[in-house]
Amino acid sequence: MKNLKLLTVINLAALLVMNIAFYFVFRGRVASHLYDGAGIASLVVVAVTFIPLFRKSGIWKLTHAKADKLDERELALTHWALSESYGWFAVICLVIMLVFSFTGRMNICPQFTISMPLVASLIYLSHVLPGVMIAWKHGIQEQSE
Repeated sequence: MKNLKLLTVINLAALLVMNIAFYFVFRGRVASHLYDGAGIASLVVVAVTFIPLFRKSGIWKLTHAKADKLDERELALTHWALSESYGWFAVICLVIMLVFSFTGRMNICPQFTISMPLVASLIYLSHVLPGVMIAWKHGIQEQSE
């Protein structure tokens, strides 16, 4: 069994680094090729850690299965994961909106805009967060291929 907690941390940290790097690319800072490289490298890390974390472990299949295909234990687990993760997702979105609001009003960063990588990351996060909850709390053995 791979360490699913470690893969979870690496996956989400790379997602955060990717958004920070692409934010600086959109700001047009000096040495944007460095930020481009960091953003693309982080995206590769997200993709590479996605496979063992969600696909090979069976978490993706579990969290995206229809309710009538799950037994009672799996149904309870996915219900718990969905309710927990969407609570966290709401908090994350609210924090992002507060950061946008405060930085815009205080003229810290008036060009702080919602970028396409941020939108894509939030869509990705909404899909993987239930699996992250399961991987973090319970862990799942890797399925044989």
